[in-house]
Amino acid sequence: MGSTEEMALIRLQRLSFVIYEHPDLAVFRRFAVDFGFEEVSSTAEEIHFAGYGRDAFVYVARTSPSGAGKRFVGAGFIAESEADFKAASAHTGAQQVDSTKRPGGGQAVRIQDPNGFVVEVCWGQTEQQLPSRGVSAVINGGPGPVINGALEKARKGHFTRLRDGPAAVHKLGHFGYITAQYESTCDWYRKTFNFVPTDILWAPGNKQVDVATFFRLDQGKDYVDHHCLLITRAETSPAKTTVHHSSFEVEDLDTQMMGHQWLRNAGYDLVWGIGRHVHGSQVFDYWYDSSHFIIEHYADGDVVNEEYETLKAEAGNMAVWGPPVPVIWGGKQPTA
Repeated sequence: MGSTEEMALIRLQRLSFVIYEHPDLAVFRRFAVDFGFEEVSSTAEEIHFAGYGRDAFVYVARTSPSGAGKRFVGAGFIAESEADFKAASAHTGAQQVDSTKRPGGGQAVRIQDPNGFVVEVCWGQTEQQLPSRGVSAVINGGPGPVINGALEKARKGHFTRLRDGPAAVHKLGHFGYITAQYESTCDWYRKTFNFVPTDILWAPGNKQVDVATFFRLDQGKDYVDHHCLLITRAETSPAKTTVHHSSFEVEDLDTQMMGHQWLRNAGYDLVWGIGRHVHGSQVFDYWYDSSHFIIEHYADGDVVNEEYETLKAEAGNMAVWGPPVPVIWGGKQPTA
């Protein structure tokens, strides 16, 4: 499938799911449930996990091939239109994906990016019905957390009571990876799809070298997440291309804190959190999963539209508040 002549820009509506391979699928399944995913289909080789958002699934977990280790495979996106899906199908190297047995069905094609990671473009999936409001750990019967401020008391005569358990995942918000081909990777995503940079960071002390780009999907006047894709420059020698993390949205800070407590009590390894980022503003909470991939809960992220002008800033200012940055991300203190 494909042609030697590339088609026009392929417009994507939203990020939908990520795909990982794990050496022990049963162990990851336990982590996934504790993280807040809902299992919606499974075979001996593959499990689909959903959130409570409209996507039929948000995470595909596969068994690693015999003798192989863990691997990040890639991510899936929903096409903006059927015409865009056909454009993706005609892209050089595009391969048809059998999605008939996937939750939601529909059609999908697979394209490889410059680093060999998969970009799946999907169309025609049956979406889940959205709940009337976000699923919160707060169980006081209201529309979510109601906060009493110092001067204004909005929660009169009502107590805040919380449900113990995992933080219910809404959707996949973003993923990111580190690449030795930073410029060509950023260029490919911008020229192939409707990705636009929201924030670009330069190397500390050197404005001439960009080291990270936060990409969103251009949807014109419609507001979208600050970023759904993060590309960062590999700094190690020799340079290595690897997944950075995948991040999933939860309803509110109380839900996030309850999820943090649940994962901590279950004995999982914390990477960094809880804190609030600068770029995107979201409250973050990073964990290692059972295969030692980094996975994040986030809440209260920024949304922007075409009126936002790309911001350039120096890299290194990662959090407004929170624990010290871990060593794996350039901090001076080891992971918690």
